[in-house]
Amino acid sequence: MLKSFLLSLCGILLAFRAYALPNDYAKYFKVDMDMEIPDIYEYAKKLKKKHPAYDKGYISRFRMGNTFNKSFSKIIKYYGLSESRIKARYEDDLLELIGMLPKEMYQYIGPMLHEVPGMSEKILNLPGIKETKNQFPQDVAEKFKGMEGLENLSPALYFVLMPSIWGETPTNAPDMPEERQAKKPRPRVELPDFLKEKIGLPVKTAEKAPASAARVATVEQKLGLRTLNPSLTSPLTSADVKDYIDTIDLIMDWAMQDNMRNYSKLIHGGALLDAWEAEHNTALSQNMLKDVVNPCQRLVLKTRFSGVYGEFAMLTAQKGFTPEGWAYTCDKTIKAFRVLEATPSSAYAVRFHRNGYYNEHIKKLPQRWQQEMYALEEAISRMHRVFKDDIETVRPYQKELRQKYIKYDNVILNAPIIY
Repeated sequence: MLKSFLLSLCGILLAFRAYALPNDYAKYFKVDMDMEIPDIYEYAKKLKKKHPAYDKGYISRFRMGNTFNKSFSKIIKYYGLSESRIKARYEDDLLELIGMLPKEMYQYIGPMLHEVPGMSEKILNLPGIKETKNQFPQDVAEKFKGMEGLENLSPALYFVLMPSIWGETPTNAPDMPEERQAKKPRPRVELPDFLKEKIGLPVKTAEKAPASAARVATVEQKLGLRTLNPSLTSPLTSADVKDYIDTIDLIMDWAMQDNMRNYSKLIHGGALLDAWEAEHNTALSQNMLKDVVNPCQRLVLKTRFSGVYGEFAMLTAQKGFTPEGWAYTCDKTIKAFRVLEATPSSAYAVRFHRNGYYNEHIKKLPQRWQQEMYALEEAISRMHRVFKDDIETVRPYQKELRQKYIKYDNVILNAPIIY
């Protein structure tokens, strides 16, 4: 039940439509870098006119102005005297989610809800939630009892104190019957070779599948030559990866010059791109998932929507890339790096998502939440999808890439490397 709560909470503030399976979202993660874009200046004006900024009637609480605004005064008085209240857009979803939880769990989530800014009063006044304000959970796992300073733990982490998480029976339910899971045959999960190596399993040479003719190492790979026209399916070479690494400092320096002028433009361009995709029904409710899966391809699109594509092309050209060729090389390198950096537990998690291990759980959620979960599953799978040959090409540069990414907080401009 706790897992249901934590898994669902991330999506309750958004609008949803129901889809069948994660594969239904594959089309949303395909990037067309040659897509036709509008005149970005005219499009920005159109959006500004369509969504005007709300005039709150003052500049700030320190500068209230010296002119009395009659219209604004009438609006404020109306809201102040009205018996009706404005319902938060997440309220119904959160109420339904809380209703799915056993009341014994309220002591762990209630204090956190009371500290969320702007939380609906209807939720805070729910019986069982209202009484938890500023209260520490009564039932704490044995391993935490008597721990010094435990009362200073953030309410957002109270859920880790639940005895059931640590396999203990809650003290307030001594007569609860013991639950035993029925024995089920354990399915055999076959991992790819590179994940077997990561978790220390033996890899038998005789079991390895023959390499596809399309993926056999080319002369360019052996000699370390550059790929002339990088694409989604072209193999990475050592020279490709090395030259890509050399572009990272160039791009970050370009973004930060003139008080982060180019970085600010890219943020604006990203907002225009999201709005354009929403108008054409090609956006996800959490469109940032696209940036996680293909960060550099999306980045090139943002340079077009922000009007800095030409400047960006001059940067990548210094290392022999077109913006599109750089994006393909960058994304394949990042995905290979993610696989190399994966821990055994995260490697298994990706495998479980890819095989639909959590689909039965997701089907039990309200339909309007299923879209978020399936889209997330597809994103997790695709952000680690890369050819094994590319992984081996990137492996010698893993340490150098890690140092570069750490230096820039795991982002290239606003494109996420690790998520």
